[in-house]
Amino acid sequence: MNSFRMKALSLAVLGLVGFGAMGSAMAACPAGPVPPWDSKTTTTATLNVVGGNPGDGLNGTSCKLSVAVSAGAQPNAKAFVSNTSGPVNEPRYRARFYLETTGLTGITLANRQAFIASAQAGAGLAPAGRGLSMVNVALIGGAPPSVSFLVADDDQPSGFSTVAVALPDNSGEYRIEFDLQKGTSAVNKGSFRCWVTTAGAVTTDDTPTPTTSPTNTCAPIAVNNFGWGGVSRMNLGFANVSQQARANLVSQVLSLDEFDSRRQTFIGK
Repeated sequence: MNSFRMKALSLAVLGLVGFGAMGSAMAACPAGPVPPWDSKTTTTATLNVVGGNPGDGLNGTSCKLSVAVSAGAQPNAKAFVSNTSGPVNEPRYRARFYLETTGLTGITLANRQAFIASAQAGAGLAPAGRGLSMVNVALIGGAPPSVSFLVADDDQPSGFSTVAVALPDNSGEYRIEFDLQKGTSAVNKGSFRCWVTTAGAVTTDDTPTPTTSPTNTCAPIAVNNFGWGGVSRMNLGFANVSQQARANLVSQVLSLDEFDSRRQTFIGK
């Protein structure tokens, strides 16, 4: 099988016809995560599926995921959905999702940040002393905010290489995509590429987001990720929320939608 797809919350939209008659089905969204998401995790934070009408979601959908930290949120604050039933030790993993930051009016400084997505290896399938995450995607405050990819790399003392890309404008709706390839040995390294665009931008597989600095680029970078077992879990939402974000983004909403993952093919819009 050359490709697999896990698409949500677009699956929620397509599946709404099962919640009522065709004419009225689009007036409601499911109460919680829908397949392929098989669980949700919340701690001093909120997670909801919101919308109900065409266009209420992102990329033309009717439903989207809404996450926010609560007042008095603790250091372990989190609100995310997880999928563990789709990918299984995937040596190559391509993922794409949309995000909307217009509800995060306080995300103005770099110390206000949180992970918004994480592709992880299965339990016990990471080098000694390293975490399971093969790619963490962090939203970093600024004007405009930026996206930082923390990519597993056993050659680095920290255990990861960082790729940071500013969001392209202040429109508030964006599309994020990455392509992770696992290495076949510590010498034959893996690779990482990414695309960070406005929601409506047209992109192609051979045009990762260009930037002017080698440390801020989505062009292919080599990473020593051979020691990880391949992607077996995907999380989407809020996690590892900084103290400054917990204090200044109380009840401010990040929206996420249209997640899709594949083994080989470019996803795009």
